[in-house]
Amino acid sequence: MSAISSACITVAKGGVGESGASSFIAHKVGQVTSKMMVVRNVHSDLCGNTGAFATLIINGLPSASGLITAQGSTIQAEAPIGAHVALIVHTLPLFNGIFCNRLGELYFRLDECDLVAVKANGSGDDAYFEPRAAVTADWYAWNDLSPPKPDDFFVTGEVEVANPGVEVLLVPKVPQGFNPRILLMELIFIQRPGIWPALVVKKPVRYHKANATYDWVEIYIGGNQIANIQVVTVV
Repeated sequence: MSAISSACITVAKGGVGESGASSFIAHKVGQVTSKMMVVRNVHSDLCGNTGAFATLIINGLPSASGLITAQGSTIQAEAPIGAHVALIVHTLPLFNGIFCNRLGELYFRLDECDLVAVKANGSGDDAYFEPRAAVTADWYAWNDLSPPKPDDFFVTGEVEVANPGVEVLLVPKVPQGFNPRILLMELIFIQRPGIWPALVVKKPVRYHKANATYDWVEIYIGGNQIANIQVVTVV
């Protein structure tokens, strides 16, 4: 495993496309602390008629899934101590009429990240930072109680960032509060290396936890609460 920061390590890499239509990766979390597993599209030259869909399975339960067709896109899920993690990435046709002479390849990696707040003002890894202010919108949280079991919890939102190279993760805050029905979440900002235009863009964030339900969600940047969301229930 190769370290990529003080908070995350890359535990596996893979690709789909010309190397094969699907890729499967298995990983086991250590016995010390829970981790956030992050699947990231690190580079893609796939033909425009082909996308990629990723699914994270934690201890046999689908815990996060979504399209990772766009370079830099991610999905993430929390994995408890000792969890068995399976990742499946598969190409899918987009049926958009685009034709290519070659299929190309999408490269992804699986990162295991600590559930800790990242230090501000550039201390630690300079790629991680805490903005002085952030514009967020469209927060929505829901408990999905529809069959089959288990129940699922989701929260989604949108965050404005200063350039397209900034990635945003939504992770559980450490430590949690005294009320187990209120989930405390934290936004973590990561500046990818390279030269990026000074263009404000909106990045979607999403969190999913299987076999869990909540009443409220509080969103923080560092010690500042920036959103308070009432959870709705879908049956």
